[in-house]
Amino acid sequence: MIGDTYFRRAYRMNYQSFLRLHEKLSTGIQAALRIILKYELKGLASENSKPPPIPNGPISTKVRLAVALRYFAGGSPYDIMSVYGISHTAIMDSVWSVVEAVNLLPEFQIEYPKLHTEQMNIARGFEQASAVGFSNCAGAVDGLLIWILKPTEKDASAAGIGRKKFLCGRKGKFGLNCQAVSDVSGRILDISIVYGGASSDCMAFEASDLFRQLEDGLLHKSLVLFGDNAYLNSHFMATPYPNVSSGSKDDYNFYHSQLRIRVECCFGMLVKRWGILRAAIPQNISISRTISLVHALAKLHNFCINEPLVSDYNNVTTNEMVPESLQQDNDYLMMQSEGYVTMDADDNNGILVPRGLMNAGHHYDDIPRALRKTHGDKTQRELLRNKVINSHMTRPTKRLVRPTKKVVC
Repeated sequence: MIGDTYFRRAYRMNYQSFLRLHEKLSTGIQAALRIILKYELKGLASENSKPPPIPNGPISTKVRLAVALRYFAGGSPYDIMSVYGISHTAIMDSVWSVVEAVNLLPEFQIEYPKLHTEQMNIARGFEQASAVGFSNCAGAVDGLLIWILKPTEKDASAAGIGRKKFLCGRKGKFGLNCQAVSDVSGRILDISIVYGGASSDCMAFEASDLFRQLEDGLLHKSLVLFGDNAYLNSHFMATPYPNVSSGSKDDYNFYHSQLRIRVECCFGMLVKRWGILRAAIPQNISISRTISLVHALAKLHNFCINEPLVSDYNNVTTNEMVPESLQQDNDYLMMQSEGYVTMDADDNNGILVPRGLMNAGHHYDDIPRALRKTHGDKTQRELLRNKVINSHMTRPTKRLVRPTKKVVC
């Protein structure tokens, strides 16, 4: 049995959390394995019939879950093979059975809350983190590039687009444009992967189900989402003022960014926790499976945030910090032929973020200029700016420390 610290580093959660996760997923893992391994119930066999015997003995669902978590964390399949004594095929079967079980569990479903009371609770969390007291932020939205190797013609045809549509010119990587909304603690409230890396964040967001719901009045009339200038300012989206460097608009931009960066911190925690996202997803994993994988990782990310610390389990202290990666995981990622994404410290709060993957489609090439102009000034952004003016808050300036003169005796 390994120690608590090593366990958290290896599996991204403490042992008690692992046991609770297994309890939730064990039935789903077994059901998924029946499909993946193509077990057939022949003759008069009932649904309770056991699958055919396995030559080297069965692999328990606990082992399959542990194997999948190590793979998600960025562990090498070959290291996992040596630790658990199972084949590479068994590892991948375990991975996809866990992905299927996570995505089919209703408890883990990710959907932006429809009740206004829940939306107001999200806004109160952001208000506590806002230096100027913004009380109408119901979530922060941004895009993340899911890095993949150049898809095959078969995969591109199945997606209905050409392979060039997956190329993100800004990052120089093939990938998928993932749009996500987070709360102040980094929980993912909504996630959508519809377009390839060539699309802008605005276009990818407008293709999501959440956007259509927002257009139909999902949010309480006093609430908005906070996004950067990759999105269009609207009655449900507050963005920064473009091309300003001073004055009240610049002050608003600063305090707006205080809350908007929460989704960037969310991406930092997600990618740091699940190291598989720091390197390109292998080409033998199809586009549809990649999307399923990312959705499962987002749900497991929320599960980890909601779990209490093992050291203070009786007092139920939430918001566990992301464990540090094992050195062998980092070494494996650094040896990837296509490279890997480094984690850089955010200037505002020191949280590590994957800058090489964030703001995947931060451009307006696919948004008409006339449409952008019509979304220039909206009521919510002006109200937020007036709040900054009335509170007499301004953008903090860095103080220059003058060097002290040395007195020579």
